[in-house]
Amino acid sequence: MLKMIMVYIHLLTTCIALATVLKADRRLWAWRKKPLDSTRLGYLQSTQRTASTTLAILWFSGLMLITLGYLQDGAQYLANPKLWAKVTVVILLTINGGLLHSIAFPALQKRIAFIALPVSERAKLALLGAISGCSWLFAAFLGIARPWNKVMPYGEVMLVFCCIAAAAILTGITLAIGLGRNEPANWLSTSAHGA
Repeated sequence: MLKMIMVYIHLLTTCIALATVLKADRRLWAWRKKPLDSTRLGYLQSTQRTASTTLAILWFSGLMLITLGYLQDGAQYLANPKLWAKVTVVILLTINGGLLHSIAFPALQKRIAFIALPVSERAKLALLGAISGCSWLFAAFLGIARPWNKVMPYGEVMLVFCCIAAAAILTGITLAIGLGRNEPANWLSTSAHGA
């Protein structure tokens, strides 16, 4: 019964986290030409809190599930490469989340439109955003990829993840660098001053 409750908590929290992250990504993209006002900054801070809370719950419920699986099946439960690939991806998204909080969100709070930021800063934010999105989605996918249990080697699972991450990063950075090329210089300078 306890394991079923933990699976349910883990599943619900994953859904909340994914919805929060994907909704925030969509809104930030829609706001790329606008400096973030107090309402948008409030939304960003609320998103930060929700993402942090859900990540903490996911870590707790995930570790509980690993413990319960070990108690039920012993070392055999831990001999699942997909499990360790998921742990690796979750560690990566946790580290990336810390970088988003310390690097990306402060940059977005400068009251300068994303499109008016220097190219290097846009690329950095795109990199962190791409890693965040694909890590959350891939971790959720691994949660339901039961056919891969004890079948897919760790290296192959991580190779799939790396290919998806590389495509997401390339797309994100390409879009970020391309932004602003077709914008008039006077619009960018006006936006940069918070108008």
